[in-house]
Parts: sequence; C-alpha cells; structure tokens
Amino acid sequence: MPESQVLSADTVRILRHLVAAIAFRASRAVRDAPAGFEELRLAEGGMSAGELVLHMTNVTAFAYATVTHTDRVKHEPREWRGEVERFYTLLGELDAKLAAGVSLEPGMDLKLVQGPLADALTHIGQLMTMRRKAGAPVPGTNFIKADIQTGRTALKDQPL
Repeated sequence: MPESQVLSADTVRILRHLVAAIAFRASRAVRDAPAGFEELRLAEGGMSAGELVLHMTNVTAFAYATVTHTDRVKHEPREWRGEVERFYTLLGELDAKLAAGVSLEPGMDLKLVQGPLADALTHIGQLMTMRRKAGAPVPGTNFIKADIQTGRTALKDQPL
C-alpha cells in the first residue's frame, strides 16, 4: 500500500468547497419537494428520487471512509426526510474531517473528485430534472454568484 501524504491546504480548501457546493446544489433539488417526489423516476427501471439520495449518501459514506481510513458503511433506505437528513449529516462529517486534516495515498484526492463527489453532482442534476417532471421545477441559479461557503453543509443553513 502506498504511503499516505498530508493533503495541502489548497487541496483541502478545494475539496471542502466542493463539498459545500454539493450541499448547496442538493438543497435546491430536495428542499420543498412535492409530495410523493421520493417515488418519482425519470424512466422505468431507473432509480427513484429516494433511491438517488440513498446512493448519494452511500457515495458520500465511501468518501468519508476514504478520508478516515475506516471501513465503508453501506446504508439501508430510510423515508425521504430521514434520507435527506442522513445525506447532509454525512456531508458535514466529511467536511469536518477534511477541516481537521487528512492524509491520503497519493492521487486519492483526485479520485475522490472524479468518483464520489462528481457522482453526487451528477445525481443532483437528475433530481433537478425530476423536479421539473414532477411539475415543481427549481428556479435557475447563477452558481458563479451563489452564496456557497466552505464549512456550510447543513440543509437548514443553505440559502433559498
């Protein structure tokens, strides 16, 4: 196994900002979702909105296990609100661990970006499409101007 290296302050800064961006973008998709949204699917055989959030939870759990050098926890489904809360709890735990300092094998920081963090962003896009299909589209957002702050990962703290 390759030797671990402490992540640079710049790498930690970028990873933490990406986690905050995921928290912000996901809040746009899950906040005030219409009744029954968790069961909506884009196509037959595709994941439901609830299953997508569970998957986002599980890929975030993988990222957390990677930065804590612990075994990955594979979560079982919860009802919609509980699933969303668990996802945001894990984002907060991941951010806190990154803030405290992380050692990873060389290149694993990039693998976290291309793997679980990018995967979460992909699924947030699917959730946004589901909102439109459900007749509850989310207003457009200029993400360059969005109020995304490193360390702000709780759903309740995301701006409207």
